Amino acid sequence: MSDQIHLFEAVIPCRIGITAEERASPQNLVMDLSMRLDLRPAAHSEDLADTVDYVHVLDLMHQIASLREWVLVESLAETICAAVLRNFPLLSVRLLLRKPGALYGRNVKFPAIEMERFRSASGKSE
Repeated sequence: MSDQIHLFEAVIPCRIGITAEERASPQNLVMDLSMRLDLRPAAHSEDLADTVDYVHVLDLMHQIASLREWVLVESLAETICAAVLRNFPLLSVRLLLRKPGALYGRNVKFPAIEMERFRSASGKSE
């Protein structure tokens, strides 16, 4: 099955960075989140309860980003992936997290990390 729901270019403010200076003000991170699930039940029922309400997913992403100051984008991405898998009936989640401006003046548009996590046969995230 290859059904997916995508959230493209979600701009999420976050206090993140290696130094306290970098974390002093929120920075806008840009995230693409892909969620794999079976969309057939929702397609047949037209009932929101049979799919994932992406507004709730986006709200969760914002909540996590604002929980605390983050040092590494890897930590933030892992926390978001785990929470999305834990809170929604998904088979997998993939997150592409970009940090615009992090390498200003170094001829790189932005650094990014991509992470994919799967729900195991037991229902837990891996």
